[in-house]
Amino acid sequence: QSTKYMASLSTVLDNLNADLSNEYKHWHFYINAAIRIQGLYREPVRNFLIQEAAGEAQHIQEFGALIVGLGGKPTTSVNGFRNDLTTAKSILEFALEMEDEVVENYVVRKKEAQSLGGVNGAVIEAFIDGQILASRHDADHIRQMLSGL
Repeated sequence: QSTKYMASLSTVLDNLNADLSNEYKHWHFYINAAIRIQGLYREPVRNFLIQEAAGEAQHIQEFGALIVGLGGKPTTSVNGFRNDLTTAKSILEFALEMEDEVVENYVVRKKEAQSLGGVNGAVIEAFIDGQILASRHDADHIRQMLSGL
């Protein structure tokens, strides 16, 4: 008989902080890429990157508030990112990798929230549902942009 995984609040908080580090990574990447981008599609992609950075700043605030609300301490660490990309295509390809990665992470986080149960689990699950939709929307938008390059 298999034992069902039961997440602890401490474990979920650690994983939410890992997600927050990824949100910082995305913010830094989008800002850096908007500054460094070169080439024919510089202006429209730069504008897109600036908009994405603003969205990531919002996600950082939301993750931080959730973590504090659950009794945790938000991290300030930033996961590493590529800062050597300068073409629209290479920047968008890396952005797509980042967005696809977090969607996968959030699906795992949703399962952890379900396992946690109770009010905290329900709040985390609802929050993560919104993050899945937002990141998947971004990934789909980037895929469409890449199809024209």
